[in-house]
Amino acid sequence: MHFPNMIRPLGLLLLVELAAGGAMAQGDGGSPYSAYGLGDLITTGQAVQALSAGTGTAITEPFSVIPGNPASYPLLARPVFESAVSFTSLRSTAANANSTARDLRFMGFSLGVPFGQGKWGLALGLAPFSKVGYEAVRSDLEQGIPVQYKYTGSGGLDRAFVGLGRTLYQQRADSVGNAGTRINLGADFNFVFGSIGATREALYPLDDGYSNIRAFSNLFLAAPTATVSAIWQGDLTKKTTRDDRNWRWSAGISMGIPANLKAQYSNLVTSYTVRSGIEVTRDTVEHEDKAKGHVRMPVRLKAGIGVQNANWAFALERTQQDWNATAVEVPGYEWSSSMRNTVSWAAAARFRPGGEGGIFHRSVYRMGFRLGQAPQQVRGNALNESAITAGISLPLNAVQTNSWLHLGVEMGQRGTLDHGLLQEQRAVVWIGLAFTPWRGERWFTPSKIQ
Repeated sequence: MHFPNMIRPLGLLLLVELAAGGAMAQGDGGSPYSAYGLGDLITTGQAVQALSAGTGTAITEPFSVIPGNPASYPLLARPVFESAVSFTSLRSTAANANSTARDLRFMGFSLGVPFGQGKWGLALGLAPFSKVGYEAVRSDLEQGIPVQYKYTGSGGLDRAFVGLGRTLYQQRADSVGNAGTRINLGADFNFVFGSIGATREALYPLDDGYSNIRAFSNLFLAAPTATVSAIWQGDLTKKTTRDDRNWRWSAGISMGIPANLKAQYSNLVTSYTVRSGIEVTRDTVEHEDKAKGHVRMPVRLKAGIGVQNANWAFALERTQQDWNATAVEVPGYEWSSSMRNTVSWAAAARFRPGGEGGIFHRSVYRMGFRLGQAPQQVRGNALNESAITAGISLPLNAVQTNSWLHLGVEMGQRGTLDHGLLQEQRAVVWIGLAFTPWRGERWFTPSKIQ
């Protein structure tokens, strides 16, 4: 039997060769490409940021926490608690096969609180950082014997954060309401944690007396890290009367500090047979328990510019992270493909007709576009990805609160049919809720005796 090759991490490269080998399937709503690196990275925060193509470095939201941009926290208009779910339909197409997978995922929560008369802002939350979920099958012949190779993976990383933002400089507004220059700084303390599990099996015919082989590995990662950001705003045009709607410009930058993830790696390879539908373990081929090491993630840089007035907002942002600089130092473990430096661009627009009137007049309409590079290189081929987003934020409870229901979709594509790879089309439906206090309520404000 040729099972030793199966237990090597490089065996995961077969995931993108399934189209040439026969059947292909997926599980857990994920992608075969999530077998590489830390999985599929989740670059957006809650629904508001996702429906704006992931932007939020320069143009901020008055009723939404933007993770990764702590300088925006003092710009919150009121305290806000938000959460969201996403429903994904992913279709993978190859030369001779295709499949569709679906996934419903909770996107965590965030809580933001402005204080100090708008000079300070505090936020905390929990959100997914990456996800791994795939199931793939390939049939082959080994010395004339039919063998079915099965690859499955699950898990991913989460990110807990708490951050603080401060307004360093705020120019005094003039008599007609020109706000002038404002400079904000902020920092997030993050804790990234989670595990990535992978199972690889060689399944032989039941009646031929062969033993099946199963290799299970688990990589647990955890480490603190930090994000710092800055926002600089000013008047692009000047008001001449209080009723004028002038334009303001904004520039922002965010840096994710490199993380040194502590790792524990376990690997177990066993042979087994199936008798009357019951698995019977025959032998332990290889066992490695909790080998310790490190995975060093590279720095992430994000910069953006934008303009906005009372009704419109436009943003353009660039993100760069050199995943090729990632260092994997874990005994017995290696990534199954090389990584690369990634650069992505995102643009978004936001429109709100007005603050009064009917529900659709007070709603916020959003759309965005994202184009960039995936960090994985599969068999020496780079993967590109793109997505468009659109959605609406509906105000709740008439005009007495700034709570919102966020609804929208994302349509994206990744990969190519060239070189025997997979091309993926995904459709994501986002549903998010943001709760703020009623006008008569004051969250986190101590009562006073009159």
